[in-house]
Amino acid sequence: MGLSAAGMASGLDIAGMTQQLVAAERKPKSDRITNQQKQVNVSLSAYGQVKSSVSAMQSMLEKFGKDEAFNGQKATSDNSDYLSIKATAKAKSGVYNINIQQMAQSHKLMGKELFSADPEASLGSGEMVIKVGDKSMTLNIGEDNDDLSSVVDAINNADDNPGVTATLINTGEEGGSKIVFSTKETGEKNTIEIDTSAMTGQLASLAYKEGMVDSKVEQMQVAQDAKIMIDNFTTVTSSNNTFEDVIEGVTLDLKKLTGTSGSENPETDDIDVKSVKITIESDEKSTKDSLKSFVDSYNNLMGTIDKLTGFDADKEPDDPNRAGALNGDSLTRSVTTQMRNLLNEPIDINGKLYQMSDFGISIQRDGTLELEEDSDKLDDIISENFAVIGQFFAQEDSGFLAKADKLLDSFTDKTDGSLSVKEETLKERQKSLDDDMTELNKRMVAYEDRTYKQFLAMDEAIGQMNNQLSSMMSLMMSFD
Repeated sequence: MGLSAAGMASGLDIAGMTQQLVAAERKPKSDRITNQQKQVNVSLSAYGQVKSSVSAMQSMLEKFGKDEAFNGQKATSDNSDYLSIKATAKAKSGVYNINIQQMAQSHKLMGKELFSADPEASLGSGEMVIKVGDKSMTLNIGEDNDDLSSVVDAINNADDNPGVTATLINTGEEGGSKIVFSTKETGEKNTIEIDTSAMTGQLASLAYKEGMVDSKVEQMQVAQDAKIMIDNFTTVTSSNNTFEDVIEGVTLDLKKLTGTSGSENPETDDIDVKSVKITIESDEKSTKDSLKSFVDSYNNLMGTIDKLTGFDADKEPDDPNRAGALNGDSLTRSVTTQMRNLLNEPIDINGKLYQMSDFGISIQRDGTLELEEDSDKLDDIISENFAVIGQFFAQEDSGFLAKADKLLDSFTDKTDGSLSVKEETLKERQKSLDDDMTELNKRMVAYEDRTYKQFLAMDEAIGQMNNQLSSMMSLMMSFD
């Protein structure tokens, strides 16, 4: 409310006195709420930092699991222009020579006759059955869709299209275009058959079946599987140019044919590259880098927690940086304790127990991890224990990654993770304190109004007393 500067009767600074009383009444209550708000905000920020660090480590460990970081295999091709290769952790080390004898092809047909592109030209009617492999569709061609463009659209847009595409080729000859049919997928099983026995008109000329006599459709490209020979001994085929798990855990992507010798086929005999050598070996560098990343991520987490929970006795008692925002916090200590316990927990691999220290990782007195600094020694450790390292970390359910993910999830899960629950509790407290401040402001407005009215009443009383006193003085003066 607006306050006047002074009492009319008393001359007192009623507005100033009211404001001083309101300020005195507000301060202890406002300070208490403000201090609590600051504490909550600091704690919320600190828990957010801890949760973020825990989540970052959890994300890294999940990525390690997806990338098979601790047991990956490295696969190389000595000529990626002809063949590229990928390997998973299931791949076994070895060297192979691959001859690419045949590339996979789609089936492609072209009608010999020219079809008019005139939208008014009727090309025929009836049922056209198109089959690709063991799938087929039946098109009903009538007056509404018997022109060239409509027939092509009907084939390509059919809901039950078995995997064939129709296109038009303008050969430049008078009379129109030729229709080309091609399969969407490669492989000898994906051959096209066209039955037009129930059709009339020019469209009936598109009938095709392998071995058909006097067909008016010619084969532009035969449906063909890819074919490779491994180590000049084993021949393998695929419906496409990708071979998966022909060699366990390995994917081969064919690019082009390798050469032949004495086949009397100049197209391949003249190719200098007769085979592609592929090598599969343990990816020890990736494992080494992953171990380093793990140690760094863990130490970053411990560094964040140590900073937030630490206490520096050398600082003055009134120094705000003497104690961390979460000094003495049991929940944050629990993160550290449980992670250290997990690091010390042995994991059974084929009946033998292994710990982090077996792989060059040791726990320091301050709780951080240290990776064997001697690179050659670490290389030896990885080389000697490569398969075991992969199992130690990535073993399903009982490996370190699975256990760590379960533990970290108990802190970060959005629903019942302890850090998430703590954050929600603090946010609720934050809202409650905001409500308390809003309520205090309302009470202070009412208190100010009440106090001001009381001072006005006092001023009025003083004015009445002054008037009475003045009257008495005048009366006494009249007796003189």
